[in-house]
Amino acid sequence: MTPHGDDQEYVQKWLTNCMSHSLVCLSSTRNLKNGKEREVWDCTFSMDGIRIAAILTIFKAGSLESVNTSLPPSQVAQKCSLAMTELPALGIPTPRVLGHAAIDRAAAIVCEKIERTDWTSNVRIQAAQILARIHNLQETSLSEALQELARISDPREYRTTGEQAPYQNKFGSGQAPPPEAKTLVHGDYFSANIIPVAGGLRVIDWETFGWGDPMWDLGFLIGADRDLSDDKVETVIAAYELGAATDRQRLMWHRRRWSDYWKQNKRKTKHRSTNIEKAAGKNG
Repeated sequence: MTPHGDDQEYVQKWLTNCMSHSLVCLSSTRNLKNGKEREVWDCTFSMDGIRIAAILTIFKAGSLESVNTSLPPSQVAQKCSLAMTELPALGIPTPRVLGHAAIDRAAAIVCEKIERTDWTSNVRIQAAQILARIHNLQETSLSEALQELARISDPREYRTTGEQAPYQNKFGSGQAPPPEAKTLVHGDYFSANIIPVAGGLRVIDWETFGWGDPMWDLGFLIGADRDLSDDKVETVIAAYELGAATDRQRLMWHRRRWSDYWKQNKRKTKHRSTNIEKAAGKNG
């Protein structure tokens, strides 16, 4: 949509601050998400005579129940900016960062807009290989600022393993064996945050980047997308194992948790549909 009124002023304010207070001439913007913890805007603007297509992400303060990260917005934006600036040189492709800023209790980051290509089975295989690189990262390969932000970040693994404690199963019985060692993890590594592009892919959304269980991280890739067949799962695991070792027992525990989640989600959806049909029948 063409920006007008408050939207134009709001988005332009963030762009101007993120782009080091340069003169930004906003030509179009479209809201992609307006959640409790985050807003996402698709923008086109001109700066210094150059037309730029970008994604503006605004992080808002909220409770841990409404956000994916344990850090305040200013540190989230800084961590995302540092990660996407440093990781490409380490073999982990990300969009190019154009700038970031903090205003009051919110913060934002501007990145280049990525032209997405079609998702194919090979994309998930490439993603598994890149995830192995993430898990093999040495802390000393990161800047001191990014090291510190990763150390104080909590990827909040109980988002999928259960609300009571790490590895307490929320959707079924049993507990996962504890991880042998923690590595740097992405923390939300599934298709929504993996963008296929010509000749490869780009990994986005680094809010949860920190230290965690690598099998929990790999569990997203094989479980967070519904109905991934056993054959495809094994292909993804094999691709990951070209660069890093797996703990099969722990990984399969995480996959079962995702399977339980999707079964429960299907039951809830069916129950809602039945109630809607009943209500429609009564009113008909």
